[in-house]
Amino acid sequence: MGSISFGQTEVNGKILNRDSKEPVAYANIGIPKTDVGTLSNQDGSFSILIPAKHSSDTLLFSALGFGKRAIPVQTLTKKTTVIYLGEKNTVLNETVVYGQKTANKVFELGNSEFKGGIITTDTTYAGRSNSLLIENRGPQYKKELQFPVYVTKASLRIFKNNLKSFKYRLRLNEVDSLTGSPGKDLLQRSIVAESTVRNGWLDFDLSQLNLVMSKPFFITVEQILTKADRITIADGYRDFIQKNPTKIKNDTVVRDGKKEVRQILKGSAMDLPGVFVAIAVSQFAKENYVCYVRETSFGEWKKVRGILTATVTLSNQAHVSKRKLQSPCSDDSADCRVEKMSKDFLDETGMVGMQICAAVGGKIKLSRSFGYADLENKILVNDSTKFRIASISKSMTTAALMKLVVENKLDLDVDIQKYLPQFPEKKYSFTARQLAGHLAGFRDYDSMTDYVHHEHYDNAIQALKVFQDDTLLFKPGAKFYYSTFGWRVLGAVIENISHKNYLTYMNENIFVPLHLRNTCGHDVTKEIPNRSKFYDATGQENEFGDVSFMYAGGGLLSTANDLVKFGQAMFRQPDEVRQLLFTSQKTSDGKETGYGLGWYVGVDKNGHRYWHHSGDGFSNSSHLLIYPDDDVVIAFLANGQEGAAFDIEKVASLFFKK
Repeated sequence: MGSISFGQTEVNGKILNRDSKEPVAYANIGIPKTDVGTLSNQDGSFSILIPAKHSSDTLLFSALGFGKRAIPVQTLTKKTTVIYLGEKNTVLNETVVYGQKTANKVFELGNSEFKGGIITTDTTYAGRSNSLLIENRGPQYKKELQFPVYVTKASLRIFKNNLKSFKYRLRLNEVDSLTGSPGKDLLQRSIVAESTVRNGWLDFDLSQLNLVMSKPFFITVEQILTKADRITIADGYRDFIQKNPTKIKNDTVVRDGKKEVRQILKGSAMDLPGVFVAIAVSQFAKENYVCYVRETSFGEWKKVRGILTATVTLSNQAHVSKRKLQSPCSDDSADCRVEKMSKDFLDETGMVGMQICAAVGGKIKLSRSFGYADLENKILVNDSTKFRIASISKSMTTAALMKLVVENKLDLDVDIQKYLPQFPEKKYSFTARQLAGHLAGFRDYDSMTDYVHHEHYDNAIQALKVFQDDTLLFKPGAKFYYSTFGWRVLGAVIENISHKNYLTYMNENIFVPLHLRNTCGHDVTKEIPNRSKFYDATGQENEFGDVSFMYAGGGLLSTANDLVKFGQAMFRQPDEVRQLLFTSQKTSDGKETGYGLGWYVGVDKNGHRYWHHSGDGFSNSSHLLIYPDDDVVIAFLANGQEGAAFDIEKVASLFFKK
């Protein structure tokens, strides 16, 4: 559980495999681009101290072969947290060489020279890594070696070990094209070597993995220190200082922009408990090798002069295979590219399930489902799986408003009191147009208590009591301020005018006429067929309360196919309706807001004009885009908030007119 002392927050928890529920050992945990980081223990448990200055940051959880999870620190401090990581379903593309008759040749690259060693003495955090660039140049140049090559072994030189036993994990990293530092992990499994050797070589056997490298890469060794190891090191460090005061000096360093006094060891300290990895420090080594170090799992890589003593054994002889492993979808079609993007996204984020649908010229061109609607029962997502559409509910609600406008039952520019006299009068009057354009002055969610409700409301008018006594934040029209609260008022307006419950009106006048067979309100009191379960940032199932208080602004369920149908119907509305929906409103001083009635309007990153809306909660995410000039409509739904970051505009670009 979380506890706070001396300006730090201690976060404790356990990391489990999402599918098997088994512990994930030695997972990386930390705050990106800082020295705050650690590793999980063999049983998946972890404990990490978060300095006060990082209390508003995000903690990242990852493990080789698993997707990542990014969770705000503030949500992890109240209890022991279980974090679920999903395994990546990576299909390797194997390079196969047939009919090769040349003899197998073995080469060794890397640095085998050393003079002295370095030790990790940080007892607060863990995950320190040393990385050496492997390239065929310099003193180890092999004339006959050409990439691609097979990696069969990696070796790390231990200068001196003072622990009973120790562990190191091997990682292989590509070279980052921008920085030249270690980049993406190339090895998607955890290779850990444990040893009791006092000095000598620590080997990692890779011969069975058939790893093919087509260009220079980094070999990275990551020290695995358990909490017990860190306690042993800390105790030994204090004992060493007491016995050897002359070997310690205080030095002022700048850390995160602030001056700190740190203790520096002078001279030999080879009796300290810990593991000294061998390094070369000569000018020759500096000129011929490249080495980086990072202090914790997600710390920034820093180039160092001390060159790690490590080597790799390579072979130019490929293992002939009877089969060629490749992705089931290997062409350059839009369908295959979307499949790869979607599977990579699920693997990388650990999100459980998603749908995506696209139509061009009024015809469905793509409809795909990925992952699970119900992880525990292994129920896959299909095109009928209903997801929360969150704020896209606002776009659907405007369809109801437009129907009332066309029927002359609603004037968008009349004081809302005409249609909702039971709503308490405010200092200023406001209109349906202002409510639908986020210009009415209503606030939005201030806290979790605003967002998560457990009381069920039978209708939109009843739900007004949650906020009806609030004062307006500003004079309506003065500025754009996104507010779901204002849309609750619009839901009540629809009820008062139609004399029907909001959901009943939507079903009879929008969902059924548009053939949206899988669209409805998320009424938690009813059994809804084919409804997805929803998963929070930790990977655990979490509904986050009853959404009956916000149906009109964020409480509807639908499918990606239904959203595309809806988008097509809105695109084909009469010109006067489209003008109302998709023309940016303006503030009272004439500034465009980029928002019409329930729709954002603008230009996407590809330079194409579009009308769009997205939404997300703590366990769901959604996107709906209409490209009027390209006649493209595309929708995305997911049962995790991570989907908010899915690059739906990139997918849309695959369907633009060439």
